[in-house]
Amino acid sequence: RVLELEVAAVEHQFIFIDEVGFNLTKRRRWGRNVIGQRAIVEVSGQRGGNITMCAAITNHGVIHHHATLGPYNTAHLITFLEILHNTLIPPDQIDGPEQL
Repeated sequence: RVLELEVAAVEHQFIFIDEVGFNLTKRRRWGRNVIGQRAIVEVSGQRGGNITMCAAITNHGVIHHHATLGPYNTAHLITFLEILHNTLIPPDQIDGPEQL
């Protein structure tokens, strides 16, 4: 279907939306210990914060991106999509002749 859209007479612009999350915890990956014992120590209360980022990109670059502390939930996603919609189609041009 994507290839059919590409060869269609009307030019389409693809917008890719992706969400990624990562943790800010710094954890030591190596150490030394007595032979036969594991060199792992669990330290309580040493958890890093989560950062989640959502971005919309096209072949021409980034249209909109938003990062937040904590996970993305439905409210964050709806807010992101509303801002993206207002970026692509300003409110004064809705149902206008130049709207694609």
